[in-house]
Amino acid sequence: MRIFISHATKNREVVLRFAEFLERVSSEVEVFCSSEKGSIPVGKNFVQTIFDELNNSDLFIPMISKEYYESKFCMMELGVAYSYLYNRYSSQGEDYIFPFAIPPIQKGHALSGTPMANIQTGSISDEADIHSFLEYLSSEKGVNIGSGINQKLHSFLFEVDQIFLKNQNILDGAKIGTYFDDSIDFKRREDISGISTTENGLVVNYNMNPYEKTDVRYPKFISMVLRYVDKLDLSRYLNMNAQAEFVFELMNFTNSLKRIFVEFKYSDNNQILETFEFPVQYGENKLNISLEKMKSTALSNISEICFVIHPDDVEEEEGMFKISGIQIH
Repeated sequence: MRIFISHATKNREVVLRFAEFLERVSSEVEVFCSSEKGSIPVGKNFVQTIFDELNNSDLFIPMISKEYYESKFCMMELGVAYSYLYNRYSSQGEDYIFPFAIPPIQKGHALSGTPMANIQTGSISDEADIHSFLEYLSSEKGVNIGSGINQKLHSFLFEVDQIFLKNQNILDGAKIGTYFDDSIDFKRREDISGISTTENGLVVNYNMNPYEKTDVRYPKFISMVLRYVDKLDLSRYLNMNAQAEFVFELMNFTNSLKRIFVEFKYSDNNQILETFEFPVQYGENKLNISLEKMKSTALSNISEICFVIHPDDVEEEEGMFKISGIQIH
């Protein structure tokens, strides 16, 4: 049984672990992975080797990720594989493509909008999905799966989880915006608050009184929000490290800010899990939150992380600050 794994270069570490796992669970499985050392001999045409391997493979596994979508070669490889293997196997009613999604890509959306949208996609970090694939190899392809499969699978999932956590950018998958109490009078939302993205952070501008009124009614709050439609699982970090912390840096440019609140919300209803209050000094502030303080099932279902200020939290009506270095330590 020869399996072709298609992937983006940036996902090499995860893919090689998967290839090693498949070959460990059965001596009958041989995996071709272009990033594996020695897969493509020096001097051999890369593109021709890919097509030759497609011709010699029994199954094709595209590892769908954000980087995969962004790679023109990966998308071309996927299209060619689908067309070639469809003609080769569909008349016999055989399955030939088994996509796996790499987080933060959700398996339910991995191939939506493509001719392959009806193909069942698994998640590379889902134990049940990998078990299902191994059962297919055994029952449909006659591959002999060796002993100790559960131990090997748990070991693989642990390794993959460590890779994900090490490389995960908290901003990936987040919809970023600013919000405020819009019961106040305003002409344009950007008059009250706005956000700009830089290479090393998110800069927030706010103005509690943009029209310089003497009898102004301030917004009750202004919030910079990271919204996760597919939810963010922070419990995984705590499972790996009991001392895991959510850390970030706040640059108070104009000394107009004296306090900020950080809210963690969960579920589709955006219920507040915990709120943390921090005094802010002029200049750089390095802040941290222990995930242990939020330990609950809700920590695996984070919908929003909000950085919130209120009228009592500012020294001046107008100001600017930057949030950067958001990560889990």
